Amino acid sequence: DAHFDKILEKSRRENYKPIGFLMIDIDKFKTINDTHGHPVGDEVLVELAKRLMNSMRPSDMVARMGGEEFVVVMPESRPEQVAIIADRLRAMIADTPFPIKGGAEMLPVTASIGVTITRPEPEQPADIFKRADDALYRAKEEGRNRIIVN
Repeated sequence: DAHFDKILEKSRRENYKPIGFLMIDIDKFKTINDTHGHPVGDEVLVELAKRLMNSMRPSDMVARMGGEEFVVVMPESRPEQVAIIADRLRAMIADTPFPIKGGAEMLPVTASIGVTITRPEPEQPADIFKRADDALYRAKEEGRNRIIVN
């Protein structure tokens, strides 16, 4: 993605200021679609996108990767803060049910989050994605509704 490349380039120019990178996946999304139908699944995706965008700084990037996966890119983030922010996002998703069917019902939703931070050296975007994706896979394997930092 061109926007992510610009964020990486800015980090390089500024002595590799750390960038937090989150990969967020809605837990059991296929079950949501199978049980409630694809229109409800779409409502969940829209609601999650709103919640993520409303929770992040203007300088952060929120993007849907496809399916039920989102990424959040946090330029100039202190590494110790990135995991705290990721866990706040996880809790915000889990603690507030999602309105579905035009607000007629509320659906509990959880998400797993893979977290990584760029290294102070040249990196390929694919390597950053892979670290976050590996962490996300571990979060799913270890029971979902959690964050794993890689």
